[in-house]
Amino acid sequence: MTAGHDDRLRSFAFFSYRGTEEAEGPELGRLAWADALESLASMAEHEDWAGPDDTGRPLPILDSFLRYTHKRLVMEDKIVVTPDGEWAAWNTGLLTPHAEEVFGLFQRNRHENAQHWFFLRWASESDRDLLRHFPDPPQMAEYVTSASELIYDWRRELKLAYDHIINDNLDRFPADLAAQPLRAKQALDSAVNLTLRRVRRNHKLVIPQWYPKFGEVGAQFLMPLDLTGDGSADLALVVSAVGERAYRGHTVLTLEMAYTNARLVARPDSDWLTPNAAPVTGDSDVAARI
Repeated sequence: MTAGHDDRLRSFAFFSYRGTEEAEGPELGRLAWADALESLASMAEHEDWAGPDDTGRPLPILDSFLRYTHKRLVMEDKIVVTPDGEWAAWNTGLLTPHAEEVFGLFQRNRHENAQHWFFLRWASESDRDLLRHFPDPPQMAEYVTSASELIYDWRRELKLAYDHIINDNLDRFPADLAAQPLRAKQALDSAVNLTLRRVRRNHKLVIPQWYPKFGEVGAQFLMPLDLTGDGSADLALVVSAVGERAYRGHTVLTLEMAYTNARLVARPDSDWLTPNAAPVTGDSDVAARI
């Protein structure tokens, strides 16, 4: 990871509250972060960043997108600091409605015993300070090394990690299946076989994703699972490449978790994975329980 940069966004930089609401302590920090999310959402191309979340988190999809984009940029050493150490910037990967890239712009924090950087604003590529201090603008995060990693290879053998999928994540299955592990396994096998038949005819059905705890393990995908036979996805199977000939299906995600992971690589162009997937409650980060 990049020397001197914390891979946790809120530890990397201090986000100040610029509103008028009276608050202090943790509540002040929550308002400051909500402000930062709202300002970025209003600056970037329109997108549903809220989904159906009912936990009270502001713009939860954008929240996770920014946190994991920052983590990836630290891994790739793409956070750019000026030679005098006074300015830092990184590429959010988003565009304005006029197709300008959007960057996070930071200045060295003058306060001791605090985050190293102070968040100034989200800046378009034509921003005066960005142009002045960063003649070579920061590059986007990348999640694959070649375009072929974005396409699921149906010729590889797929092996399922049943112990983790069934034993550890049975609570994510539809209620009637969660109460009957044997039926859950049968439904899982049937759903996987059905999807594999369809993938041979439409490779876009399986969507690329990225999750930081997997590190650099190669291509990662999300496969829709119709467990109830009603024609719609109930869960997403996480599939990773192992070697040159196999894939491993190692866990299942709710559709909200899956969308958050997929959005890092690209906005999913899919009928089965949308921002309006069923919500997850109780987790501060929808991808944390993989």
